[in-house]
Amino acid sequence: MPDDRLESTIRFVREVQALPYVWPSPPDAESARKRGVGSCASKHALLAVELEAIGVRSRPLFVVGPLVPKSLATDPEIAPGSHLSEVHECLTVLTPWAGPLRVDVTWDPLLVKRGLPGTLDWDGKTDMLLAVGEGGPCWAVDREGLREAKEALRARLYRKGQRPVRDQVLAAMAQRFEAWRAEGT
Repeated sequence: MPDDRLESTIRFVREVQALPYVWPSPPDAESARKRGVGSCASKHALLAVELEAIGVRSRPLFVVGPLVPKSLATDPEIAPGSHLSEVHECLTVLTPWAGPLRVDVTWDPLLVKRGLPGTLDWDGKTDMLLAVGEGGPCWAVDREGLREAKEALRARLYRKGQRPVRDQVLAAMAQRFEAWRAEGT
C-alpha cells in the first residue's frame, strides 16, 4: 500500500539522516549500519538498502557543488577548500506516490541546525535540499561500478594537487562537526 510505504520511507530517511556524518568513512551500507555513523556515500547506500526492503527503488545520484558550505567558507581551517568542488553522492528515490524525488540525508540534524544545507522534517513528497547546494551538474549512475564512476568524475574535476587539499578540508570539517557534537548544539 503506497501510504504504508510513504510512512516507512519518511521514517527511514529520518533514521539514516540522524546518523552522524563522519569522514572518512567506508562507502558501504553495512559500515554505516554497524558503526552508526557515515559519509554521504555510506548513509545513502544504507538508505537505498532500507528502501529496497519495502519495495521502494532508488538510484545513486552524483551532484557537483561546492566542497565547503557557505556557513563555513570563512573558517581559517576550512577556507582553503572554498574554491573546490565536490562530487557529492545522494539518491533519486522512485516513489509511486510522487514520482522521482531527490533525497539527501548527508548532514545530520545537528549540522543542518548549525547552518549546513539540508531538509529536516521531510514530507516524503518533495525534493530535499542538497548538501552541496543547488544547481550543480548531476549524473544518475548504476550501483554496479558506482565507486569507479565517482573516481572517474573526480579525476575530471580535480587538477593536480587539489585532491589532497580536498581531503584536508574534509578532515577539518569533520573535526569541526565533532567539536559541535561535543558542545551538544
